[in-house]
Amino acid sequence: MIVLPSDHHIDGEQQFRDTIENAVETAQRRRGLVTIGIKPTRPETGYGYIEMGNRVSGEIPTYKISRFLEKPNLEVAKDLLMKGNYLWNSGMFVWRADVFLREMEKYLGKTYKRLMDIYVNLDTENEDRVVEEQYNLIDGISVDFGIMQKTRKGYVVKCEFTWDDVGNYGALSRFLRSHNGNGVRGNVFIEQSENCSVFAKDKFIIGFGVKDLVVVEDGDVILIMDKNRDQEVKHLVSKLKEKGNYEGYL
Repeated sequence: MIVLPSDHHIDGEQQFRDTIENAVETAQRRRGLVTIGIKPTRPETGYGYIEMGNRVSGEIPTYKISRFLEKPNLEVAKDLLMKGNYLWNSGMFVWRADVFLREMEKYLGKTYKRLMDIYVNLDTENEDRVVEEQYNLIDGISVDFGIMQKTRKGYVVKCEFTWDDVGNYGALSRFLRSHNGNGVRGNVFIEQSENCSVFAKDKFIIGFGVKDLVVVEDGDVILIMDKNRDQEVKHLVSKLKEKGNYEGYL
């Protein structure tokens, strides 16, 4: 079973394939839960980190996982970068389904039981009802929190391909057209400004004398935010949903 998030940019297809094949081999031979780690290139506060333990084998460097660290503050991220034995957690995983299910049964027993209730009712007249009932009762938790941070079967393959997570505006900005020291897409003119990312769709956007902003125009919605706070967009969306008057804009 290979888990690959969709919002990633990867260069070096053959290296990517080789890395995945190495991870598959490790998962098969060691009956482990394998993740792909990225060598940090900057003190990134938007990613989790993985501490590499002992190297185990593999033509591509593969290590036992010592521990996971959640998204750090800037000072901690700088320290991790200097230490050199931490990788970014890419969110890509490889494992045997049976091994994963055993670890789920061990660390997420209630979730495992609900999934098994769904499993035994597949292809029966009760399938739709049971799926809806049991799925709605499952507590939402990431595989990182629920299993990977607890298992003793964790391994990490250090990737050799070029990777970037484009899951937020700050990351996406690295792929924009450069314009007077800023990143832009669409019909944009920006002057005497720095470190801004501007996404225009239908309208012409002019920026003057501003710094560290993200501006996104999409139809009847315009988002203007501090570029250093793009990790908080999810919380902003949640607040808008709570208000109840803005569903049509989300």
